[in-house]
Amino acid sequence: MPDLSDAELLARFRAGEEGALQQLLERHEAALFAFLVGMLRDHHQAEDALQDTFVRALEHLDGVDPDHLRGWLFTVAYRQAMLLKRRQRTASSLEEDVLPDREAGPLAKLEEHELIQQVRRLLGQLPPAQQEVIRRRVYGGMKFREIAVELRCPLNTALARMREGLRKLRLLWGDHHD
Repeated sequence: MPDLSDAELLARFRAGEEGALQQLLERHEAALFAFLVGMLRDHHQAEDALQDTFVRALEHLDGVDPDHLRGWLFTVAYRQAMLLKRRQRTASSLEEDVLPDREAGPLAKLEEHELIQQVRRLLGQLPPAQQEVIRRRVYGGMKFREIAVELRCPLNTALARMREGLRKLRLLWGDHHD
């Protein structure tokens, strides 16, 4: 498959050929990572931004013009890097401006506890493979590469499980809040 164009690989992925996505990600990974390191000046932040780029790519890959995939990926990577920078600035300014911590009232704590319990119940309705990826990413803070290694699956499989699991959670959440 290395001789195939991005458009051909994307068409194969859309047709259900799992290896095509892996090939696409691998083809652009090094260039995107170098770009992100240059923007963020931090190896770990660049890894996080790259993973977020791939997650966003999976979420929106159906609407991408196959002939402009590379440029689109760099645009997504740029946006992810800018979001990361913005979050850091916001966190820094909040740390400086924060008043002494005030404990949340009992009603707020109860509402938060109920929301957490509801999310856990909904998460329990997902297939086990999707649950594992979401738990490791959200609760464990693991990177998708680490998750893939631990679960002994390809990176694109871990990413796809996350995407599908989040999609199902959104649907379940909507069913419970309509």
